[in-house]
This record gives sequence, C-alpha cells and structure tokens, in this order.
Amino acid sequence: MLYRMMKYKLLLLFGFLLLGCTHHSKVVLENKGYQNVQWTEEEKQKEIAIRHLSRSEYSSSHLLRVKGAEEPHIHDYHDLTVTVISGKSILHFKDHEVVLEKGDVVHIQKGRYHWAENIDPEASVVFAVFSPAYKGKDKRLVK
Repeated sequence: MLYRMMKYKLLLLFGFLLLGCTHHSKVVLENKGYQNVQWTEEEKQKEIAIRHLSRSEYSSSHLLRVKGAEEPHIHDYHDLTVTVISGKSILHFKDHEVVLEKGDVVHIQKGRYHWAENIDPEASVVFAVFSPAYKGKDKRLVK
C-alpha cells in the first residue's frame, strides 16, 4: 500500500514538473496595446527601440526591442524586472552572465552593473518594469 502511494506521488510530481517545463508565462496588462506590437521600419533599424506602456507613481512598464547590445550601465535609483517576450539574449553582470529566452524573468536591483546583448537572429523583445517609475535619466554608463 505504501509503495503504491509513493508510486502515485512520484508520478504526480513528474507530471507537474513536465507541465512546468513546457508552459511559458504570459505578460498581461490591463491595457492590451502591447500585444501583437507592429514595430515601425524606423524602430526596426534602431539597436534598441522602446515603447512606453504605462506609468504610475510607483512604477512604469515598457516594451524594448533589442537588436544589438546595450552599453554597460547602472540604474542608481530604480529596480528593474524584465520578462523575455521573444528572442534570446545574454544578460551580463559584473561577475557573471545569464542566457535568457522566451518566458524568462530577471530582477535587477538598483545599483547593479548590467547590460543586455541580443544573440537571436531576430531582435529580442522584453517587457520591462521599473520601480519607481522611470523618467529616462537614471542610466549611468560604466566601462
């Protein structure tokens, strides 16, 4: 009896693990303007194109299309959470790097040296949330 219960629990656990490995997360906002975004030809030519989606007192959300690479930088006053919508990128930190693919989420605390590099044949698209709301002036370039 105990053996059968263990067998069923292991089977159930394996099923959940398999399901977890095949399901990708979604980004859902009240404003559906971010879904099926059609980037303009001008935006497609840029190394990094940005669409501002929403802003409140506490946070702002943006879509970024990354064709090339960012310059290494630090955000002194903002935490940043990024969800990869499409593509494949390397997120570089001072002491290590992480390969990110569709569905991956990363949180970058303020003051953390980082930069993203697209490694996909197509541009990568990410959903980025800054807290507090980003006003475009908190990107200190670092070499």
